[in-house]
Amino acid sequence: TWDWVRIDCGSDTSYKDSNGDTWDSDDDYIKTGDNKQVASTSSSDIEQLNTLRVFSEQNKNCYTIPTPTSTRYIMRAMFWYGNYDGHSKPPTFDLEFDGNKWATVVTNTTSFTYYEMIYATKGDSISICLARTQDQEFPFISRLESLPLPDDMYPQMRRDMAWFISYRYNYGADDRILGYPDDQYNRIWEPQIPPGLDSLTANFTSLDETSVNAPPDSAIIKAVEASAMDTINLSFGFDNVSHLDHVEMYFTEPFLETSETRSFNVTVNRSFVNTTIPEYQICTSVWANLQSVGTLDIQLVPTEDSTLAPIISAIEVYTVSQPLVIATTSQNDLDGLEEFIDTFDQLKGWSGDPCLPNDTIWQWLNCSTNQPPRVTSIYLSGFGLQGYLPKFSQMDALEVM
Repeated sequence: TWDWVRIDCGSDTSYKDSNGDTWDSDDDYIKTGDNKQVASTSSSDIEQLNTLRVFSEQNKNCYTIPTPTSTRYIMRAMFWYGNYDGHSKPPTFDLEFDGNKWATVVTNTTSFTYYEMIYATKGDSISICLARTQDQEFPFISRLESLPLPDDMYPQMRRDMAWFISYRYNYGADDRILGYPDDQYNRIWEPQIPPGLDSLTANFTSLDETSVNAPPDSAIIKAVEASAMDTINLSFGFDNVSHLDHVEMYFTEPFLETSETRSFNVTVNRSFVNTTIPEYQICTSVWANLQSVGTLDIQLVPTEDSTLAPIISAIEVYTVSQPLVIATTSQNDLDGLEEFIDTFDQLKGWSGDPCLPNDTIWQWLNCSTNQPPRVTSIYLSGFGLQGYLPKFSQMDALEVM
């Protein structure tokens, strides 16, 4: 885990956890924000959720996460309000990455929330931003993580897209959420037993072989099975807009029964994917990419010669809901803005893309809607700046200062 980035947001110091892994403080990744602790009555069993960093000064505040390897990364941001301010008013705000909207973060007073994606970096760092979208509702973050993935994982995911996790279930489990170190790639698997299905546990404790995506053994040895010889029906809800989905389903045969056979047809949104025959102590995966609107429906239908009911151990559903913005603000304009930030202490701390997404532009700028965007206006009133203006002649789209 030497190349992982794990930030305990709001922590005053870096430290090692009980697994011996390092958690960093925010200071090397962001220059703005204030450290806070959750209320004592809201303390969490997850150590990193008991502190947070809140941003009350700027409309957009960005972490710069190093990405030394040219590959895809798993990124995760976690939020636990914990009534840190004593107001019992959890905020809503936007989470962004590299000039793209990631999610609208809706926090609450009863549980933490998290957002996760798989994303191929465009350079030597990824910008993760918290943007204020409601008056007097200040963004915060509790925990931020990044780790590189091997090149052969999720090979059917297009690398020019960011894939947001929508569902990841450990079927058959009802006790605890699985994460690191059970999952060596730090994914979170939530326990799930859908209504009408039977939970079972394999008669082995480890796998001989596993799929290329390496789900944790502890998620695969538990499963759900259809009652009698029924079909397994799984539904996943989405907003009623078109979205591209990537589905990964994981199977194993939990018992070695030489006289019995188990096989079933896998369909996604009524389209046949394949016929699956689970193997004892081996995890196999079935994947599908599809464009859908609204609910995603999966069926596991027993074949005519099967004597055992359909079964499934785990599932992942990733979603792309909008095209990825590849362009950034013009490099000439970025260089000019850097001159201003370097010259005036009052402007220190501004980072991330100044013009993207276009609904959370830095509050002291206006930008064009071109691709790439250009800075057209700079508003410096109220900052109390003194001294000479820096050189900004390369900002040739600038109209107003």
